[in-house]
Amino acid sequence: MARVIELEKHHYADFSKKAEQFFHSLKESIQAGRWDAAGSSAVHCVICSTDALTCYYLKQRSASERHQDAVQLLKKLPLKEIDDKARQFLDVINLKNQVEYSYHLTSEKQALLMAKQAERFYAWAKDQLPR
Repeated sequence: MARVIELEKHHYADFSKKAEQFFHSLKESIQAGRWDAAGSSAVHCVICSTDALTCYYLKQRSASERHQDAVQLLKKLPLKEIDDKARQFLDVINLKNQVEYSYHLTSEKQALLMAKQAERFYAWAKDQLPR
């Protein structure tokens, strides 16, 4: 099992707010045609959404250097569609290095695909948490 941090349940709200901020940044970046910024915002939106969920349900979040390890915690959640959502999370996360560290620019097509996956994941995660 990857490293985890134990948290108090109420901290989910902070992760949820971060996810919301990254989601809005994602939408703004898409509107402005800032494809690299959109891709990066998509990545951080799904990471914070996952942290909100795992904090709320498990009182934990991944502390691994590999964001892919967060899927282990995500799959422990007692939620419907968890396998599909874990796949969406990985679809976005697996592009993180390419978007954030590569010398190649993110294409419009790639950014829109990441945005679509991140938006679905974010909306689902938001629905699984208290308002």
